[in-house]
Amino acid sequence: MNLPRLLLALAAAGILTGPAQAVIPIPSDGSDGNFNPASNVEIDLAQAVTGAWDASNSANAGKGRYDPTKWAVVFKYASVNIPAGVTVTFKNHPTHAPVMWLVAGNVTINGTVSVAGKDGTRDTILGLTPAEPGPGGFRGGPFNPSATGAGLGPGGGGTGIFGIGRFGDSYGNPQLVPLIGGSGGGGNGNFLSGAGGGGAILIASVSVVSINGSINANGGASDSNGNPNWGSGGAIKIIAEQIAGTGLLSAIAPQFSGSLGRIRLETYSLASTIQRFPDTIAVPPASTPIIFPGSNAPTVRVVSVAVANAPTDPTAPLGSSADIGIQANTAVTVVIETKNFPISGTVQLRGSGKFGGFALQPATYASGDFTTATWTVSSVFTPGFSTLQAIATAP
Repeated sequence: MNLPRLLLALAAAGILTGPAQAVIPIPSDGSDGNFNPASNVEIDLAQAVTGAWDASNSANAGKGRYDPTKWAVVFKYASVNIPAGVTVTFKNHPTHAPVMWLVAGNVTINGTVSVAGKDGTRDTILGLTPAEPGPGGFRGGPFNPSATGAGLGPGGGGTGIFGIGRFGDSYGNPQLVPLIGGSGGGGNGNFLSGAGGGGAILIASVSVVSINGSINANGGASDSNGNPNWGSGGAIKIIAEQIAGTGLLSAIAPQFSGSLGRIRLETYSLASTIQRFPDTIAVPPASTPIIFPGSNAPTVRVVSVAVANAPTDPTAPLGSSADIGIQANTAVTVVIETKNFPISGTVQLRGSGKFGGFALQPATYASGDFTTATWTVSSVFTPGFSTLQAIATAP
């Protein structure tokens, strides 16, 4: 009997077909001008103007716009050209928001664009401060002479020598809507701070994105002794008619041993010579590409702690100030709000001391419906700084 021989390759991201190409409607007015750095440059995201992302930025060209309702620093470039030998890095916005480049022309990256997380350290002074992530990612856990802290983010690593930050299988979605980066590694009892998570960047062009250099969204490393307190890989999303070149896209943890990040490529034509870690295929872009979550997207946030209202755009400075100050050594109530979320779902509060482990506490449904609901958690906070993050999981 002759059996047919069939080799079927299946990729989880989707199937790329070959429709007639059309100009992709990227919402860019080019008001940040042409980005053509001639030498290495660090873009200070704190200089971004706060306001609606889609307003003209011609009065502050090149600095971008931070939209707190979208949690993103958006640059609307006319074109981008990064020469070979030039590296573009970023200094975080106070909110650690991700970066978006919406480009009215072509994008050429022959150099390097990096939103990588910072490495952990054994420095007894620097180790007191959480290692910075790439923009859109989460900080690592610090250490002091008597204690270490857990990594921040939904998949932040616990304390100890295997405090690896998580991402890929922990939170987010393959579409990268919303755009979000990797979590930080936890601090090590051997006087090693956890590394920052890889950041998140979206690059969208009406035409061609050509990459012969690299885009780096890797998590930070720990140290040369092999302690795996790495940050997880972050996120890279590219939308274009064509993605060309022989370059590298990387969103991994160091040595491929930690949690991988995500890469999302929306294009009609992807060069097979583009290296991708983790690997992914391309999917056709939507007729109107999805940049931000829709107005009916589910959301969850901490509303108040011990009747003190939380800011709508927190920064969790973990330095000489805090978003909320409380004075209580007994249990206090944390109120959480969900929108466009089923009340049959699960809501949790992730609490972490700056120097200490983290705990996930289940929230109790209090009132409301799918449109808007409130949930409560009773919690005791130790003296010093703590971070809180609300997590909602649909049934």
